[in-house]
Amino acid sequence: MAENERKFTVAMAGATGYAGQVMHALLMHHPCIEPAVIPARMPDDLSSLWVDTLAACDAVSLALPDDASRAWASWLHAHGVARTLDLSHTFRQTDGIHYGVPELFGAPPRDAKLVANPGCYPTATLLVLKPLLDAGLIASEGIAVLGASGASGAGKALADHLHFCNLSENFFPYKVGEHRHVPEIERHLGTPISFVTELLPIVRGMLVTAFVRPLAKVATLLDALRERYTDHPYVTVLAKPDQGLGVRHVVGTHQAVIAVGPVERSGVVPVFSSIDNLMKGAASQAVHNLNLWVGLDPYLGLPAPLSRHPDGVPNMTGATTWA
Repeated sequence: MAENERKFTVAMAGATGYAGQVMHALLMHHPCIEPAVIPARMPDDLSSLWVDTLAACDAVSLALPDDASRAWASWLHAHGVARTLDLSHTFRQTDGIHYGVPELFGAPPRDAKLVANPGCYPTATLLVLKPLLDAGLIASEGIAVLGASGASGAGKALADHLHFCNLSENFFPYKVGEHRHVPEIERHLGTPISFVTELLPIVRGMLVTAFVRPLAKVATLLDALRERYTDHPYVTVLAKPDQGLGVRHVVGTHQAVIAVGPVERSGVVPVFSSIDNLMKGAASQAVHNLNLWVGLDPYLGLPAPLSRHPDGVPNMTGATTWA
């Protein structure tokens, strides 16, 4: 039987959160993966029937808070579950755990027991900065990153700054100097950064702007990104930032749209990266990793990539979303 004709079952813990809901919607469309929603918050709440069911699953995904994910991962390992894909922050900085940005770190090892699905800000930031650092085209010191995201990135927990009256028609920084994604980015980027996040009055989508000191011509930086992502259809490198950069081209897709500022001023140049925080920043990246992990076509069950580069301001009527 061809790999793309095989059927797999993926059990989902945490399918009611924002990322879990989107992942469930994607797997409902997937031709080879059948989702099964686990009706328990913690392993101790499972019935004996579900214990046997999970042991027979091809993989289990965890879209839960850190403590719950840690408990589940330990329980699943003890009960012989073949693969655990964790969407939480828990294992993203753990030695020996595959960090799942396929365009940068490849496919999960087929014999891996656990894969850490990256955060949304780290995904967007690493996609545009890591190739430039690896090629020695930008200085590793003095990198400053500004990230702006929709409110879904903050999760479903209640908080004053997420109330409609505080968020609507507003725009403000949050968790300055203490954002949980900073250590994750620095670990996989390999250098310290200055990182500030801002909350947009939208549901989903994010734009990262990083200010870097180039060690080559700006055109060389652009060429390096184009070459790095030649074989990756879900990363679009724009010729100029004003040719379609923004969230409307990425919301509801697995696409990353990146660009390099055409002008260096004050010794720095801006580089940009835009993704859907619930898709490439979470759920569709999880599906991408699952496909690679079990040997399916890597893009099976994902919305099609952009067929052409954006060449202007995104349509003001909005984007068609998959999930």
